[in-house]
Amino acid sequence: MFVVCHVISAWFAFFLPCYSTFKALAHRPLSEPELERWAMYWCVVGAFVTVEYAVEWLVDWFPFYYEIKMLFLLFLSLPQTEGSTYVYKTYVEPFFTAKEANIDSGIEAAKTNALTFFQTRLAALWDLLWSIISKTPAAAQKTGADAKENSSSAAANPLVTVQSLWTMYGSVVVGAVQRSTGVAQTTTSAQANGQSPPVHMEAAPNAVPSPLPTPEIKVGMPSPSVADPTV
Repeated sequence: MFVVCHVISAWFAFFLPCYSTFKALAHRPLSEPELERWAMYWCVVGAFVTVEYAVEWLVDWFPFYYEIKMLFLLFLSLPQTEGSTYVYKTYVEPFFTAKEANIDSGIEAAKTNALTFFQTRLAALWDLLWSIISKTPAAAQKTGADAKENSSSAAANPLVTVQSLWTMYGSVVVGAVQRSTGVAQTTTSAQANGQSPPVHMEAAPNAVPSPLPTPEIKVGMPSPSVADPTV
């Protein structure tokens, strides 16, 4: 009975409605009542399959479940009953009309959350693969990425850049200004007193001192500081 129910449901509930929808779309001019009927049918079948996929594992043990399912699909698809039109107008259309805004917002939120989730998982998987390939712990890579991000954000802020430059070179600039101010004050005071300004001589690097002059010694001449005993 399981196989018989599946074969009958596949033929009457899926193949024949699929072929009838094709005929309604292929022939010109289009028959709007026929298209509307099959659109309502597929809408009802889609809702039924959604519920079935969600709860079938809970109710498939119920006696004669597949036989009841087959009869319900025949009720929806057969033109003699037109059960899909009845179910659509009585249950599906009022439900979707009342919940349309909530369903739209839920679908958008689900798409956004799913995209964010997959991006996060893919990034984590890539970090793991790269750590395996490069033999670098993923935590170290994350720390390096955070430091790079912090440095880039700091570079993007001009106030932070100016502060870092002042921290590095401020003392040098202040010292140079103080030295130049002191030289200028010394020069001004010397000119006021009629003296020449002091000249700061700096020794040339690696300068070799000149040797002292060596006294000339004449060979064969007596030293004048020594008295000749024979005189």
